[in-house]
Amino acid sequence: MDPDLLDRCARARFHLPADAVLVGVTALQLYGVDVGDRRPVRASTLTRAQTRRHGVRLSRVRSLPPHRDGLARPAAAWCQAAADLDLVELVAAGDALLKAGLVTLPDLQAVAARAGGRGCRLVRRAAGLVRERVDSIPETRLRLCLVLAGLPEPRCNVVLGHGDRVIGRVDLLVEEFGLILEYDGGQHRERGQWNNDLDRDDAFSDADFSTIRVTRDRLRRPRELVRKIHARLVERGYRGPAPTFTPEWVAHFERRV
Repeated sequence: MDPDLLDRCARARFHLPADAVLVGVTALQLYGVDVGDRRPVRASTLTRAQTRRHGVRLSRVRSLPPHRDGLARPAAAWCQAAADLDLVELVAAGDALLKAGLVTLPDLQAVAARAGGRGCRLVRRAAGLVRERVDSIPETRLRLCLVLAGLPEPRCNVVLGHGDRVIGRVDLLVEEFGLILEYDGGQHRERGQWNNDLDRDDAFSDADFSTIRVTRDRLRRPRELVRKIHARLVERGYRGPAPTFTPEWVAHFERRV
């Protein structure tokens, strides 16, 4: 959360009408969802009131979203955030709300089905891509980097074992082809953790799984990464289409690097 977000929202209240509800990305941030860079405080009102306060955006609406204590409910806030977020960011926000236990997948699907006007298509598409058991934004980005390129969708945070022994939980698994994708965001790991990871990778290999470790640097070279994952899938029996790097894919994953 933006360290001064609560202060900015409190100060904004002095310039907002009494019925104002904090909505969209502002509400998501207050629920603890990371939506990236600092953004204006967004609020909605039924009145004709206006504000010229710097960093505050007040919108007049016909009906206020479901809310409590002047804060839009999580599912409604997620739907409204389509005004500021792109597809990948909106899916990541939905994944985070699910992980925090603030919404259920049916909650997001229901609010998406009711959405109208600008952004409704984006919301519906995002609702179809939100998944449970996602631990981080990089995991969301990695999953969508593959899906939007046309490759098989991996399952999220799966516990794997061999025989009657549990080996451990993996970030992403392309189950049909036994391919594990592990996101490693740490720049410096202690020797003990490094050795534990190597032992675990060996155990997965013994159980006929293949592992690709994805670092921040690799995620910054998404096309190269997708091709590497595709090549490993082919080695393990994948005969589907090769990845396609559409203009949409480029916009989401290469223009933001």
